[in-house]
Amino acid sequence: MMVIEGRPIVVRRKEIESLRAIKKWLLVFGRRKTGKTFLVENFLDYDEYFFVKRDRSIISKRDGAVIDYRTLTTLLGRALPEGKTVVVDEFHRLGEDFLDFIHSVGRGGRLILISSTLFLSGSLLASRSPVLGLFAEFPVGLMDLDDTVRALAKTISDRKVLTEMGVLLREPLAIDYYDPVEPPRRLMGRVIAHSIRTIPALVGEIFSEEERTLSAIYEGILRAVAGGKTVSSEISSHLFSLGLLKKDDPSLIQQYLTNLVKFGILKKLRVYGKKKFIYKHTSPLLRIFYYADEKYNLSERMPTEREMERLVGEMMPRVVEDSVRELLAKSFGLEESVAEEKDFEVDGCLLRFKKPEIALEVKWREELGGGEVGEAVERLERLGAKRKILFVPDKRKVRAEGAEVRDILDFV
Repeated sequence: MMVIEGRPIVVRRKEIESLRAIKKWLLVFGRRKTGKTFLVENFLDYDEYFFVKRDRSIISKRDGAVIDYRTLTTLLGRALPEGKTVVVDEFHRLGEDFLDFIHSVGRGGRLILISSTLFLSGSLLASRSPVLGLFAEFPVGLMDLDDTVRALAKTISDRKVLTEMGVLLREPLAIDYYDPVEPPRRLMGRVIAHSIRTIPALVGEIFSEEERTLSAIYEGILRAVAGGKTVSSEISSHLFSLGLLKKDDPSLIQQYLTNLVKFGILKKLRVYGKKKFIYKHTSPLLRIFYYADEKYNLSERMPTEREMERLVGEMMPRVVEDSVRELLAKSFGLEESVAEEKDFEVDGCLLRFKKPEIALEVKWREELGGGEVGEAVERLERLGAKRKILFVPDKRKVRAEGAEVRDILDFV
């Protein structure tokens, strides 16, 4: 794993390549602690880099000077027409007047804006925005599983440990806790146990410009999805029961769900063969935290690391399933979906033009009996996909007739 200034680094190859290929003005957005600032600061060329503090004072990263808003606009008004590249990090703290200023500057140079808040980022892209069309959008979410596994593969030989550590380190916050000799479930348990207040704040600032009641609805949605209520009708019923909605109506939460998907907090998946979609957390860390908090009320007490390790183990098969399905969909350029019927479910149904290309089952145990393998293969066959993949911790330990047995090293 690469190390920069003593910190282990996962190289996000595809994102770096995409960022460097965009030459126009750029809006980089996503929730906190996804590596937005690190990507721009370390992998893009720029002439000036300004960071906006909560009190609207501005720090120049070039010389450490603290400047005010008027000085910033003066510098931008001079630098951009001269063809320079300027970064403004957490630009939303400057308010909507900043958008009018940007419009007045014109198209010279290159302006890169970074934001972790949905409110003003949305204003930038709204139909009436004075700067609509000036910026290329670049959402930054979790790191790709193939990037984290590549970074770890030279130091971890156990394929199950490699997969789980790769899944957990997709969350940049976990990298600060990384220890190559620490079991991944213990590592994530430690991250959660020592971040009970931090984890909700990762998404809290996204909605800090909204009303408190709206923030409560957003958090209620995240908790509902983590608890297994993945369809909009189930989510709205849950929020209604908590008194967060005036009536049980899924249409009332559609914009909230759209915002959460757009900002990379939730993922929307098609259910194959049905006019139905489900929602899932993109972050293993957030999913495990909200699941554990809903079930065991973690935020009201101080859980032990051992307790958290047990809870992580409880959720690990489902967390791995989600990351592997996403990995295969990206690897083969397919649409990610799931399959649900009355008498069977399939973990992944990867589509090409809405038709099943790959049927996927993830079995996340070291020992699999022949009967269990046979049942999994039977479910895969019922989808009629061209390829049937049984994903396991280590393919050398599993045999199956009628399906490809694969592990993480087959896709990285």
